[in-house]
This record gives sequence, structure tokens and C-alpha cells, in this order.
Amino acid sequence: MSIPYTYWKSDDGWYVGYWNDYPDHSTQGRDLPELERMLRSLRGDIDAMIADGTWTEAPRSVGAMEYA
Repeated sequence: MSIPYTYWKSDDGWYVGYWNDYPDHSTQGRDLPELERMLRSLRGDIDAMIADGTWTEAPRSVGAMEYA
């Protein structure tokens, strides 16, 4: 399964990212592979909290519309 995430390299050289469904919860890594490990860990924590009923936030959705 492919889940989209957003990331960038900060001014101090760290890679910062978040799952697009949960943009309020970011993590960071020294390089892209470490960031991806941290994102997997974060997603596992979120999924565990959803499963046990302790997660209170709803995921966000991305929409698109015509603009002219």
C-alpha cells in the first residue's frame, strides 16, 4: 500500500515530513531513509491509537476543484 507524505529539507539540514492525512503530526530524520523510518513509526503509533480508541482526530482529505 502506498500512502502519500510530504517532506522537505530544513535550513539546519534535517528532513522534516508528515503523512498527508495527518499534517499536524510531523517527524524528522537526518536523511530521507531515517525520515521514512520515523514516518513508519509515527503511522504505527497513530494506527495503534485508532485501534484502541484513544485517537480523537479524524484524518483529513484532499480535494480538488475547477478554478477559473
